[in-house]
Amino acid sequence: MSLTGKIIGFPSLEIERVVRKNGIWVWAKPSCRPNCLYCKSTDLRIKATYQRTVKHTRQGNQIMTMYLRVPKYHCRQCGRYFRYRFSGILPRYRASEAFKLEVFEAHDGGVTQRKLARSHGIGTATIERWYQRQISLRYSEIRTRNCPLVLGIDEHFFSRKSGFATTFVDLKNHRVFDVKLGRSEASLRSYLRSLKGRDRVRVVVMDLSDPYRAIPR
Repeated sequence: MSLTGKIIGFPSLEIERVVRKNGIWVWAKPSCRPNCLYCKSTDLRIKATYQRTVKHTRQGNQIMTMYLRVPKYHCRQCGRYFRYRFSGILPRYRASEAFKLEVFEAHDGGVTQRKLARSHGIGTATIERWYQRQISLRYSEIRTRNCPLVLGIDEHFFSRKSGFATTFVDLKNHRVFDVKLGRSEASLRSYLRSLKGRDRVRVVVMDLSDPYRAIPR
């Protein structure tokens, strides 16, 4: 197992050559042969090999570009073909997940798309696409969370147009769980019914205003 591969975040890679000038160029190949993706057999043969170019995280002010030797395997057991899959690099993408996360966090922190396009050598449309994808992933994670055991509920004025909003707080872990527009049981009914693990709630902390009396039930 390559120590350099561990350092750059890919322990399954065997580094063959590194060139550093205006950027960092790394040539690498898989350090071991995998099992068949379909039947888990180890009886494989390499049918062909092709090169894959992938952008990885920046080191200082230089972008790391990896040139990966990708074997195409034929399984003698089940007769199927497959290409080697690198952990942290999705199929058909020309950038690692670490690189895309780096771009997302920079843009989310206030760096403009134009500046990121210059510093990372990618288009503004690509930045927007990666940003929207990461937002969707994070929203999916939020939607699948379990409802807190100790739930705090309170209302606050949101805007003249939207009126009031209701904040749900995980009081056990001291963090906001969600914020939804509306404050009546009727306006929140569909949201409350969709909460995953709502039967886990043991304590509800809230004021005794009329709109909230039906929510614990």
